[in-house]
Amino acid sequence: MTPLYDPPATLAAIRAMQLADSGFPSGVFAFSWGLESALADGQVCKRTLADWIAAELRTRWYRFDRMALAGGHRLTGAMLTDWFHTVDTLMPAEAPRRDSTHAGDALFASACALRIELDPGAKAAQAQGIGHFSVTHGVFLRACGLDLPNALATSALSMARGAFSAAVRLGVAGAISTQADLLALAPLIAELATEPDPAALPASGMPLSDVALMRPRSGRLFIN
Repeated sequence: MTPLYDPPATLAAIRAMQLADSGFPSGVFAFSWGLESALADGQVCKRTLADWIAAELRTRWYRFDRMALAGGHRLTGAMLTDWFHTVDTLMPAEAPRRDSTHAGDALFASACALRIELDPGAKAAQAQGIGHFSVTHGVFLRACGLDLPNALATSALSMARGAFSAAVRLGVAGAISTQADLLALAPLIAELATEPDPAALPASGMPLSDVALMRPRSGRLFIN
């Protein structure tokens, strides 16, 4: 009798759902990636929140994080360490680069606590202070058994869920409205979560949110 389900595919889906959860201890729970400042400055409101996140997915995630993660997923050893260096070079602004390595360090710590062994090339990059989150995320998701397409979808969903979670914690949006918005963004996430050309390099992010991310603000809830 033909089985009604594919156990490996089902397991991969379960892992992807767990790893995309905004409550997973990846370290990004403490980051809003500029959303906190954008909300405080009136650049984003409850009505435009989903549009802001969609723009972040199309720009920052698709052009930069997707590329960085794919390299982290594909490469090993010294070539992986070199990829971390490449990504570090392509992040000229000090604040985003620092925050990216801090988030990466948190993901390394979670991997250690969960006894998930990461590639030596990633460990070498972290020891050099360039363990950027997006690349580390690719390494981590591969170590968790996800193939690249599932890893990319998990990353994009994680970014969207994390941003909506930040909005809820900031009191700007409610849990029901953000879930409705997330459902509406699902087709976009599926469209964007495509494998990049291995020769492609990460491009710049989104200037509006980059400025919000770097703007100093007292009494903030999130690191950025």
